[in-house]
Amino acid sequence: MFELKAPFRRKEDEIETTKCVAEKVIRLSGAEFDRFSKNLLNDWDFIRDNQFDTSRDEQGRTRCLLVVGEGRRDGILVDSQGSNYARYSAFIPNAEDLLTVGRYPALAGLNKKLADIVDFITKPTEQKRCVFDFHNIERNFGVDLMNNHTLRNTVLSMIDNIPAITDFECDKNELIVYYDTDALKKAVEDLSDPTVTLTDMYAYGYGYIGMNPLGKERALELFDKGHEIFRLYENDAEGLIDSRAEIEAFDGMFGIEDPEWNNPEQTTPLQVFILNRERYDKGEAVGHWLTLPADAKELQGLLERIGIDRPSEGAFTVTAVRVPEDYIRDHISKYDSIDELNMLASYMADMEEYELDKFQAILTSGVTDIQRGTASLINILDTDNFDAFELIYASNADELGRYYTDEYNEKPDDISFEDYGNQCVKDEGGKFTEDGYIKFKYKELSSEYTGIVPDEYKIVGDALRGLRSKTQGRGSHEKPSVLDEIKASRQTPAEPKDRGVQKNKKKGDPDL
Repeated sequence: MFELKAPFRRKEDEIETTKCVAEKVIRLSGAEFDRFSKNLLNDWDFIRDNQFDTSRDEQGRTRCLLVVGEGRRDGILVDSQGSNYARYSAFIPNAEDLLTVGRYPALAGLNKKLADIVDFITKPTEQKRCVFDFHNIERNFGVDLMNNHTLRNTVLSMIDNIPAITDFECDKNELIVYYDTDALKKAVEDLSDPTVTLTDMYAYGYGYIGMNPLGKERALELFDKGHEIFRLYENDAEGLIDSRAEIEAFDGMFGIEDPEWNNPEQTTPLQVFILNRERYDKGEAVGHWLTLPADAKELQGLLERIGIDRPSEGAFTVTAVRVPEDYIRDHISKYDSIDELNMLASYMADMEEYELDKFQAILTSGVTDIQRGTASLINILDTDNFDAFELIYASNADELGRYYTDEYNEKPDDISFEDYGNQCVKDEGGKFTEDGYIKFKYKELSSEYTGIVPDEYKIVGDALRGLRSKTQGRGSHEKPSVLDEIKASRQTPAEPKDRGVQKNKKKGDPDL
C-alpha cells in the first residue's frame, strides 16, 4: 500500500489524455507552490515570464511548464496559452520522482528490480528467521548485492521500513532476516466468519461493500486479537466498538473492514438488495442485488433466481440500498419503492458531469431548503427546478469575481476581484462548495413531482405479471387476478357457452 494524491473524476467512460512536453521546470518554494496550487486563476509572474511562441511543438504536443515546489512531491503542468494564469492545468503526482526517472531512464528498470527483491524478501512466511543468499538473488533478479555496496544498502534501507521485519543481519554473501510472525499472520489472517454470509448481512439491512459480517463469537475473538470491530445497524450505518462489553450487549450483527478492499472511495451504481421474504421467515437468507436503472425483465429474472414461486409483492422485500454518491445517502431509504428508486437512477444515469456536480452542490450547500427522501431528489431533477440552479466552477470570491468579469465585464475599476466576488455572493445568496459556487434563482422549489411514477420507470408490476404468466404456464394452480381476467376478456372474444335447452324460451326471443 502506498499513499499519493490524485484528481479523481466521477464515472468517466474513458481516460482522456493530451500529449504534452514539459518545456521548462519552474521551481518554487514550498509556500509559493502551495499558494499557486490554490489560486491557479491568479496572474503569476513566472507564467508571464515563460511564454512560448506557439502552444504546440513540431510533433503536435502541447508545450507546458512543469511547476514543482521545494519539499513537495507533486507538480502541476500549466498550459497558459498566452495568459498570465494557468488557463489549462493538470495535477502530476510524484512529479519529482518522474523528473529524476525522465532524466535517467535506466533508473526505472533498476527500481523495478530492487522492488522485486524486497517483495521477495518480505512475502508472508511462517518462519521467524530466513536466510537469503546473494548468489541466488543475482541469478534470479540480475542485481549484484554481494559486490555493489550502494545497491545492497538501498535494499537494506527498504526492508528496514517493513513493520513485520524485527531485525536483520548482513555480510558479504547473505542476508538473514528475522520476522514478527504475529504481524505477518495478522496481515494475511482470514477475517471472515463461516457462520455469517454477505447475504445474511445484506438481508439484515447493511450493504457497505468493504465490510465483512461477523457473529458475536467471532467478533469477540477478533476484538481480543486487536482488530477494530464495528456494530452494524439495519439502516446501513455502523459504530466502532470500544469494549468487549459492547459486543456482549449488542443483539445485532457485527462487522470488520475487509483488508482486501483498498478503494473505499469507489462509487457504485444505485442498487437495491431484494430478499426472498418467505425463505427468510423460514431461516434462509436468499437474495440478490438489483442494479438500477433496470427494466421489468431484469427484475423478473432476479426474482426467479432468488426462488420467488408465489408472484406477489409480499413475497420479496428490499432490505438494503447502495448509493452511487454519499451526498444522496441521507435522502434514500430501503423503504422507498423500487419504481421510484428506478426513476431516480434513470435520471442520474442520463446526467453529464457538470449536472452531477451541480446536483451534489445543491444537496450539500444549503442554498435552499430541501426535504429528505427520494421524491425530493426527483423533484429537484425536474427540468424547471434544476434549471433554476447555476453552478460556477469557482472555489472562492476571487475566482468568482474573475469569472463574472470575463463573462459580463461589469466589475467596477476601483474594487478587487475578491471584493467583486463577495458582493456577487451577497446579492445572489449563493454558496461555495467543494464542487464550486452554487446559486438559486428562486426563493423555493416548486412541486413538480407529485409522487406518481410514470409508466416508463415502473418495473415491479410488469415483472410480477411476467413471472405469474410463466408460473401459470408451468401448471401453477394460482388463480388469476380479477384484473387479469378482465384484461384477457377484452383482448379475446368470448366463446359461446353451451347452456343446453332453454326451457322457457318465448316466441320472438333471439337465439342464445
